[in-house]
Amino acid sequence: MKISTLLAGAGLLISSGLAFAQSYPNKPIHFVTGFAAGSSIENLSRIVLDDISKRTGAVFVVEQRPGALGMIGMNAVAKAPPDGYTLMPTSSATHSSAPQLTKMTVADPVKDFTHLGALDRFHLMLVVNASSGIKTVEDLVAEAKKKSLNYGYGSATGQVGASAFVRAAGIDRNVVGIPYKSQPLALTDLVGNQVQFVTSDLPSVDALVRGNKLTALAVSGDKRATLFPDVPTLTERGINAELIGWVGVAGPAGLPEEVRTWWQRNLTTTLNRPNVIEDFKARGVEPFILFGPTLEKFVADQYQVWGRHIREAGIKPE
Repeated sequence: MKISTLLAGAGLLISSGLAFAQSYPNKPIHFVTGFAAGSSIENLSRIVLDDISKRTGAVFVVEQRPGALGMIGMNAVAKAPPDGYTLMPTSSATHSSAPQLTKMTVADPVKDFTHLGALDRFHLMLVVNASSGIKTVEDLVAEAKKKSLNYGYGSATGQVGASAFVRAAGIDRNVVGIPYKSQPLALTDLVGNQVQFVTSDLPSVDALVRGNKLTALAVSGDKRATLFPDVPTLTERGINAELIGWVGVAGPAGLPEEVRTWWQRNLTTTLNRPNVIEDFKARGVEPFILFGPTLEKFVADQYQVWGRHIREAGIKPE
């Protein structure tokens, strides 16, 4: 387990006596991520935590507990004391898809968590090696009909996104998925021409596309990505593989109302700050503000949507 700390700095710690005089939080909050350091989910979460820390004096300790598609970290948080001091970034990876892709016993994504707030949502992007000669979705489909192709995936989101595309495009008989321990490793092999395409969260491929290492063919979602307005949606290309990525914050079931209120108040403030909005947009995501029953329904609905795509693609739990 790797632990890194979002330090508030000595000056802030000294000046935050008022913040620590309140009943919550009055000690460091452990924020457990289910992926290796540097994942897009962790990076986006840090933007939010850093802003909250600077404003309130709250101290966050970020812990990486990678493995099993994020389920190791997810299970640890679900079993933690429900006091608001052990939380996690929820996501379409950990709470929509991964629980349906593993045979291990995992926490219930809805019932075993108190969902405190949504943070952002993002597109999935279909990418190929820039030197492949493939310029459009139609080119990739035509290539797959001529010969067998491989796609790489290092996350549940990447696996389900690619499988949904393959099935909707009618090329599932000619395409094989290759698993990796992380999405960056899959993208590295795509750059090295070891696999032919990857479907990934936009923040993970942004720099590679802009650096002309990869070519973006399409994005998921009901509208084009702000950062890549020239890249069409899959729907525009006649392929119905509608999936969205999302990130939120949650803790164990049964968190006190005080904790819920504190997070709702601070997330609302942070996600409406112009600098945070711009930082999100620069990474290809947009703030997504949901709380309470509306958020709980969203999480439950997304679990069903991703589950349907998993079943239709014939992906078996491992």
